[in-house]
Amino acid sequence: MKPTPGEGWLATSNLRRRAAVLIVAILGALLLLPPLFDIWDDWTNPPFKPLWTALIENGIGVVLAGTLAAGGVWLYRRDWEDEYVYGAAEWVIAIVVGHAVVMGWILFVQVSLQGDLKPYIIAMDGIVLSADVALGVGVYNARSKRNRDRLEAERDRLSALYENSSDPIATVRFNGDATVEAANDAFRERFDGNADDILADAPRTLSTESVRESGIDGTLEYEWDAGDDRDYRVSVTPVDADDEGVRVHLRVADITEQTELAREAEARERLEHLHRIASDLATVDAVDSAYERTLNALRSTVAFDEACIVVDGEIVAGRGAETALDRESIERVQTGAVPSDGGAITRTDEDGRTVLTVPVGDDAVLQAGVDESTLRDSQITAAELLGTHLRETRQRLEREDRLRDQRERLELLNRTFRHDLMNDANVIDARASLLDEHVDEEGERYLETVAERADEMSERIETMRSLMKAVEGEDHDLTPMSAAAVMKAQVDDARETYQSAAFEVDTPLPDDDVLADDLLADVFQNLLANAVEHNTADAPHVRVSAERDGDALRVTVADNGPGIDSDRRAEVFELGEKGEASSGTGVGLNICQRIVDSYGGDITIGDAPGGLGGAAFTVRLPVADE
Repeated sequence: MKPTPGEGWLATSNLRRRAAVLIVAILGALLLLPPLFDIWDDWTNPPFKPLWTALIENGIGVVLAGTLAAGGVWLYRRDWEDEYVYGAAEWVIAIVVGHAVVMGWILFVQVSLQGDLKPYIIAMDGIVLSADVALGVGVYNARSKRNRDRLEAERDRLSALYENSSDPIATVRFNGDATVEAANDAFRERFDGNADDILADAPRTLSTESVRESGIDGTLEYEWDAGDDRDYRVSVTPVDADDEGVRVHLRVADITEQTELAREAEARERLEHLHRIASDLATVDAVDSAYERTLNALRSTVAFDEACIVVDGEIVAGRGAETALDRESIERVQTGAVPSDGGAITRTDEDGRTVLTVPVGDDAVLQAGVDESTLRDSQITAAELLGTHLRETRQRLEREDRLRDQRERLELLNRTFRHDLMNDANVIDARASLLDEHVDEEGERYLETVAERADEMSERIETMRSLMKAVEGEDHDLTPMSAAAVMKAQVDDARETYQSAAFEVDTPLPDDDVLADDLLADVFQNLLANAVEHNTADAPHVRVSAERDGDALRVTVADNGPGIDSDRRAEVFELGEKGEASSGTGVGLNICQRIVDSYGGDITIGDAPGGLGGAAFTVRLPVADE
């Protein structure tokens, strides 16, 4: 307890404090006795000496001893802490005892060993001893001043730093409890001048030993959760360390914005990664490969400890998991959900592990388990998008399987039409020709019907062959071929078939090769037949023209028929669409469009030019590279 100035000797104080200052006062009183005794002896005992000489001789000793005794009283009355009071007393006691020992030894040697007192030797030894004590005091004062100067420079530097920084900054003495010695306004306002909670989260113990091991320059940095939805980075720089604890420079920086920017950058990178994964999944041709690539992508997205894909309750792929991670979540998850529906759910199991469950269609889920207590929203969203990509990939592979099966069936049907049925139709036609000489007039009428139906059957078989080959799409083997040569051949066939119609060809036709196959002839054949069969003019007139248009060839078949209304031009390409007076099947133009689409071209309908007044079908075909 600190004594209040003026309370005197009766004030309650620390026992050690009272003992220390009492010893100093007693030493002063004891050292005062020899000069007082010498003054009394010189004045009262022979040979009598003048009093004034005795006072001059012992005045210095009286003053010094009295000062020491008074100093003990003065030291006791100071409002210093006890440790400083008895620290000063200890110095006094140590020096007095040291002097007494040295001087006692000198007197012992001179009296006992030499039998002769030598005052000048005693005086010289006293001077040397005092000089040594003075040197020690000087060195101590110099070191103290050096430390004070260094601390003042440090305080000046920190003060300047405090004034120029908006971050909370403080100087803290830490020895179990943190005592803030200085702080800027930001620290006082934000943390009420308390640093205990901040330093309590330091990743290593702050002590004199640890600071000495790491060095004064061993700055410690760590992230601190203040419980206010803000992110902080704490920097602890040791200033000095002694037996009384560690002085540190403490800086608390609000890094919420930087953290958010880093998280946004991480989220963007994660989404870009997912887009790359989506492109990667678009190229897989087996569902097992899709599962493996999805789990690889999930590791970089969620950083799971274990993960799996479960289909119809059975695990089909996994990383560190042999069974489903959370059966309850599989039962609860919204099947078929997409990210906007909030399809994914997270749940903490009995082992404290967080399990993320993402629906992948109606029959599958993607699960990831992490040891952390929570997952960020960006991680959950990324996992949901990954689940969506996997769902779409599974659907694509299922469609491709169905299309592959359909192509195989179409190919089988195509071979059946082209081989078996066409052979049967040819056999019927050949046998009908042989019966022509063996039937009477009444039988000829039935025979003609058989021949006509056989011809119609052959035409329909060819039509179905073209349709099935057209729907094979990308399986076509396209080669460069002359569109002009194909068109001229089909015009010649049309002239023989429709002898009442006039066919006009603008010459010369461009001599350009286009990428096509043998179905190109079917396109031109259908367009020429359509121009005649749907023509209501007394004398059907068909004009064929072609021109180069950049990297494409435009072929136009125009007629002088009734034309096609603009609001019906898209409908005529639909399967089964035919005019009221048409006796056809309604598949010819649909086949033409499918074939041209498979070439990478297009077919359009417009008005016939040059006064024909009918319809004009224009086919645009890509030109083969030269």
